[in-house]
Order: sequence, then C-alpha cells, then structure tokens
Amino acid sequence: MKRRTKAALGAASVLTGMYAANKLIYKSTPKLESVLDGDKKYFNTKYGQTFYVKNGDGEPLIFVHGLASGMSSFMWRKNFEELAKHFTVYAIDLPGFGKSDKKAIIYKPYMYIDVLRTFAKDVVGEPAYVISSGQSSAYIFQLEYENPGMFKKIVTVCPTGIFELSSPPALNQKLLSFSLRTPIIGTFAYNVMVSKPSIKYFLKRKTYYNKENASAYVINQYSKASKQNKSLSKYAPASFLGGYLNYSIIGILPYINSPTLIIWGENAKINTINNLKSFIDLNPKITYNIIDNSGYLPQEEHPAEFNGICKNFLLTSNDSNAQAEFA
Repeated sequence: MKRRTKAALGAASVLTGMYAANKLIYKSTPKLESVLDGDKKYFNTKYGQTFYVKNGDGEPLIFVHGLASGMSSFMWRKNFEELAKHFTVYAIDLPGFGKSDKKAIIYKPYMYIDVLRTFAKDVVGEPAYVISSGQSSAYIFQLEYENPGMFKKIVTVCPTGIFELSSPPALNQKLLSFSLRTPIIGTFAYNVMVSKPSIKYFLKRKTYYNKENASAYVINQYSKASKQNKSLSKYAPASFLGGYLNYSIIGILPYINSPTLIIWGENAKINTINNLKSFIDLNPKITYNIIDNSGYLPQEEHPAEFNGICKNFLLTSNDSNAQAEFA
C-alpha cells in the first residue's frame, strides 16, 4: 500500500508540475502580431474567425502557408510587399494557425478546402492567382479541379499529395495525435515539441539550407505562433502529425489545366526534390523551377530570385486561361 501511495503521490506531483509549466508557458507567450504590411482583417468561417492581410493594387493574388507547427502568413514576409507592387495580395492564416481562431477538433482537409473556397469567393470575389506551400498546395489543386478557372495561375512551393503526405493516417500517427490532444501530459509534450530549442533544431537541420536563416527573430516568431490561444494551439499541428491532413491528388492532377509552376528548393530535406518528377509525369503541362542552395522554404532563403520567378510567370499573358465557375 505504501508503494502504491508513493507512486500515486509521485504521479500527482508530476502532473501538477506539468500543469504549472503549461500555465507558465502560455502566460509568458506574447500576443502574435502580423509582420506583413497592409489591411489586417478577419472573415467568418465555420471554424471561427480567420485572419488575413490585404495590400497592393491590381489583379488578386492569394498566399497560402504550409501546415506544420508554427506556420502562418509569416512565411511570406519576404514576398508579400514585393508582389503587392503588381497585384492585390492576400495572405491568410488558416484556421488553427497564426492569428486565426483555433478549436479543440481534429482538422481535416475538407475544412481547409472549404475555408479557401469561401475566401476565394466571398473575400476575393473573382478569379485569382495563388501561391501556396507544401500541403496546402494539394487543397489548391482540389479547388481548381472542382472549379476550373478559380485560379488563373498556380504557383506551388515543394507541394505534396502524390507520395509525400498523401496516405490515410497510420495507426502510429493516430496514436501520436491522440496523445498530443490529451490534457496536461499531451499539452506538455506539445510545448516541449514547440519549445525554442526544438524549433531551432528543426529549422536548422530540416528546414533551411543556410542555417543562419534560423535567426533568433524567426525562432521567436515560430514560438509565438505555435502557442497562441493556449492549449487550443496544439490541435491543428496534432492533426498534421497524425496524418489527418494528408491528401492525395493523384486522381485529379492530370486534369488541372490552369497554368501551374512548381518551385522547389534543391536541398529540401522534408519533401525532397526527388518528388518533383512525379508531378511532371502526372501532368506534363506543369512547369518548374529549382532554386539552388535552398531548403524547404526557398521563398525565404532566396526571396529576390523567388519573387522574380513568380513575377515572370504570373505576369506573362496566357490566353488559354479558363474562366471561373463560381457556383
């Protein structure tokens, strides 16, 4: 009995310590502010208030960030204002990320597809150009497949949906996601995962080619973004890690007719350049550009080159663009 009592007291002490640590972490996390210059607004969705920034003048261009922990419209900070010189630019924080609302749910692809559809129709209101990153690109392709011409031209950065992040969740992924969603212990584990040392390690070893891009400023921004709305901040990343946001585009990519450009970092480790060939094989009309000495986020590592590639592709006229079908 004494051993059981000691074990119970020890477990209670550990849980109390984790609870206190979680509380302190969220109390000390500063409020996230967008670094993008422009009109900062929200629009209503089924999944809460969704944040976006608008700037510039001209035809609309939508920026859509990737879905890993700490991601937000921050990833376009070196591209947004430059392209605002040529377009009316919009950068969205998807639900569960950045300054947008977060809910205690398992996020699924159809939710983000629905939000992006609503944004394109109700906020932008006309066919737009789009630049997306990683997993969000699969959702953009799905929207274009459903509504041909919704996007005049598509630029994707290291997209997924064929081999990478395309399979249904595996059992071990589901268990990981479930464990992160549990109170106290799961929240503590998540906070360790998105601690500054962990973020620094991931950015230097997995994300950037040039490790100096993982500056204290960038690490701090990711750290803040990953802890907004307290424990609610863990649900979208937990869905990502659980494989619930995986989405296959194998069946639809051959039918995408909107001019599409894929930009890939030559040295990307998370989603390697070897996956580029599968996109071209499925849809030979897709063009591509490889940025040397760059990892998973070439728009951050070589912004001048990236912006130039995007401007050249987007501003070149193409009479074969389909007309939008906004149902």
